[in-house]
Amino acid sequence: DSVIDALGSWRTRHESLSVTLVRGNHDRSAGDPPKQLDIECVSPGERRGPFELVHEPDEASGNGYALCGHLHPGVQLGGTGGLGRKTAAKLPAFVFGADCAVLPAFGRFTGLAGVRPVEGDRLAVIADGEVIALNFGRDA
Repeated sequence: DSVIDALGSWRTRHESLSVTLVRGNHDRSAGDPPKQLDIECVSPGERRGPFELVHEPDEASGNGYALCGHLHPGVQLGGTGGLGRKTAAKLPAFVFGADCAVLPAFGRFTGLAGVRPVEGDRLAVIADGEVIALNFGRDA
């Protein structure tokens, strides 16, 4: 009930935002969200313009650029802070590959899986309410 209440408060603050949920592994037991949350629910494989909406990358058919979730990507960044102290932060990340984008997960109970980008991938993290592109590899 507390999750539904929190989501309801968020939807009230963002009622003009169109929200689409692609059903996945958790939705089989939880079911679709309550109608009053105004969240459109679709099955994997739904097409929206040039995009194919899937829950997991393996569900993509190749008929469009796939948008998926499920993996909860995160990137650990580290460096040296003030007074020479090592600092680190694990942040939710977008991963844009050649054929598929993996969208980040939000929330305390989702966890974050480490991302191992491959040549050509583009990454962006979410920090302090901003999306920040990352550079990595030879040219970083």
